Amino acid sequence: MSQNIRVLTVGTGAVGSIYSWRLSQSCQVTTVCRSNYEAVKKNGFIMESAKFGRDIFRPHNVVSTVQEAIHYGPFDYILVTLKCLPDIYSIPDIIAPAVTLKETGIVLIQNGLGVEEPIVKQFPNNPLVSIVAYIATLQEGPGKTRHLGGESLCMGVLDENSRSKAIVFMDRLKQGNVNVGWSDNIEQTRWEKVFWNGGFGSVCAILQLDTTEVTRNPKARDMVKKIMIELMKAAELATGVEYKPEARSEAMIENTAQGHNHYKPSMQLDMERGNPVEVEVILGTAMRSAAKNGLAVPTINTVYDLLRAMNIHFANQ
Repeated sequence: MSQNIRVLTVGTGAVGSIYSWRLSQSCQVTTVCRSNYEAVKKNGFIMESAKFGRDIFRPHNVVSTVQEAIHYGPFDYILVTLKCLPDIYSIPDIIAPAVTLKETGIVLIQNGLGVEEPIVKQFPNNPLVSIVAYIATLQEGPGKTRHLGGESLCMGVLDENSRSKAIVFMDRLKQGNVNVGWSDNIEQTRWEKVFWNGGFGSVCAILQLDTTEVTRNPKARDMVKKIMIELMKAAELATGVEYKPEARSEAMIENTAQGHNHYKPSMQLDMERGNPVEVEVILGTAMRSAAKNGLAVPTINTVYDLLRAMNIHFANQ
């Protein structure tokens, strides 16, 4: 199978290692590893997946910086699976050394709203692919990835000039048995994932309770619902889609109570580890969108301030 397509993965943690592994079936993959660099360079990634099985994934090249990766380019695609933390670092600046202007396709598998804007601003003429991931996976140690259950990706573009590059990337993912769908409105798709991440992720992170503990706690459960309703009302104004916030939020909470037994969202895990959380793209962008459209979101405002305060604390450590 042809491996002439070169992919650089920036941010090869749990999600990045899973999709780099699948892409390596048909592409030449270079991974940028930081805290797990020594382990991966020596032993590869130890992969345990309920869907894809067990394997030792050895990327074609393992590097510790984007600058070092240039030696293995030029790259057809840069896959960004870094946490989106615009209050901490600039992703466009991080990937810039490996970007060939007008040529390199930039693929974002990240949570949140507005993650594309900094890329568009710095690389306006490069193809840009935006992907929302639905996957439960975690790093159990340096170079050790465990994937629970299934997975699916929803892909979209902001402009038609990026579509052909996106379709090729979709095909390579499918060759690795990844479940990939297409969205004609990726902004709407991102809003809809933020409903859950903003509600459960934020409350679990602040209270340090998992999803089961939150749904069994009336006060915590009510806080999740308030955040979800405010996010849905903001989304209605931003997208023109009707969400019926009261009924939809209650259904999402009940589904979580039934199907996510003692699950810890990524924001909670980041908080436990003393790492910054993705508050800007999970809540900040939604909060600013609501303000622009004249909608008051007092619960989001308060929770946003608490999480930003924690990010400042972590940054000062």
